[in-house]
Amino acid sequence: MAAPVPASADCPKPPPSRETTHARALHRACLIMGGVEQLARHLGVAEPVLRSWLEGRDDPPQMVFLAAVEIVLLHLDSSGSTN
Repeated sequence: MAAPVPASADCPKPPPSRETTHARALHRACLIMGGVEQLARHLGVAEPVLRSWLEGRDDPPQMVFLAAVEIVLLHLDSSGSTN
C-alpha cells in the first residue's frame, strides 16, 4: 500500500481564479512526492519555475504535465484506489 500523502508538504496551490487542470495535477504530484524540492528534482526543473506552474501563473510544458499525471496515476495504482 502506498504511503499516505503528507498534508504538510510545501506545495502551493493557485488561487481559485487560476486553478487549472495543469496546476491541480502538479499540486497533487507535489503532495505525493513530498514537496516542491522533491518534485522539481524529479522533473528536472528549477524550483521557482515549478512554483510558477503550481501557482497557476504559467502552464507547464506538456511533458511536465504528463509526468505529473503519471505520478498521480502510479500513486493511485499502488494505493489500490479506483477513484
